[in-house]
Amino acid sequence: MTTQNCSSGARSRNLFARGFNLLLNASLLLAGFISSSSAQNSSLGIQMIPVTLTVPQLQLTAPLGSTNALEVSTNLSAWQDLTTLTFTSTNLLYVDLYPRGGAAYYRLRRITAGGSTTPPFPAPLTNLVWIAPGQFVMGSPDNTIDPDAVSEEQPQTTVTLTKGFFMGKYEVTQGEYQAVTSQNPSGFTGDPNLPVETISWTQATNYCRLLNIAENLAGRLPSGYAYRLPTEAEWEYAARAGATNRFNWGNDLTYVQLGNYAWYSANSGGSTHLVGQKLPNTWGLYDMAGNVCEWCLNSFDSLNSYPGGEVTDPLAVGSSGNKVFRGGSHGDDDISCRPADRKNISSGTAINIFGMRVVLAATSP
Repeated sequence: MTTQNCSSGARSRNLFARGFNLLLNASLLLAGFISSSSAQNSSLGIQMIPVTLTVPQLQLTAPLGSTNALEVSTNLSAWQDLTTLTFTSTNLLYVDLYPRGGAAYYRLRRITAGGSTTPPFPAPLTNLVWIAPGQFVMGSPDNTIDPDAVSEEQPQTTVTLTKGFFMGKYEVTQGEYQAVTSQNPSGFTGDPNLPVETISWTQATNYCRLLNIAENLAGRLPSGYAYRLPTEAEWEYAARAGATNRFNWGNDLTYVQLGNYAWYSANSGGSTHLVGQKLPNTWGLYDMAGNVCEWCLNSFDSLNSYPGGEVTDPLAVGSSGNKVFRGGSHGDDDISCRPADRKNISSGTAINIFGMRVVLAATSP
């Protein structure tokens, strides 16, 4: 059994997952504390026991190979990240050395599932990033926590993605689009590394079709895999990159850090910019918050609304002619750059805020 320690450098984080159980297949036992008869049920629907020892010892159990965040709270409302643990065995002993000044509550939050944290093969193109399977909370909490939350982003839903996928490190560029389609519909031109824009959902899915043909002919398309647009769940999972805040870098309620990560209306000068010029998120993806909005596979209708509770591997179903797009753009305000933000428009609409990003994913369930 491995022993881990925590120092006073734990970062504060508001967890937006209230009301959902993020501890699927992960349990927490606390060694040497008050009896379980004093246990309390948290808003997550799991039992968490207040620990009053000065230096509590936590016996943690989770699936082999899984990665979990260990969190602590003194009031079951505000939570702090203590550390991130990858379980090289199914049991770990963790000692919290930081004094809490009273009763404390602990929980595990799974970040990635075990067994598939590495890609099944090397990336066939250099601009692809492997996104390991895992679990996250999709959508926004009520607006007492996120003042900019809207009904289209609710109810929050715990999503488990059991299969990993490759995702474009950058938005598809004009050079890449033209190489595949022999066209460049963009309004902002002058450099092939500008993101392609002024493309409709129909054009974006056709690009993926032609890309599959070209990569198959070149011998680079892995068997059983295909390029396509990401689903909404895949897109938001990748944009959040394991974080539970409003943004990957924190809650940033006043958007003071947004300009470090995104081109949007306040700093874009009304046009797109070369891909990859801003900071990436934790998983190495650039421009997820801005530059151009990105089409997703999903239709936006009653068949595709958030169900709440827990879902596994949600599909991009729906019959509506309106398609979902995600992420902010050079013409959007700060609110639209949040990873939870979702909008929709007719699949044939092509204006200069619409671009795309591809995923390479298994074609079989």
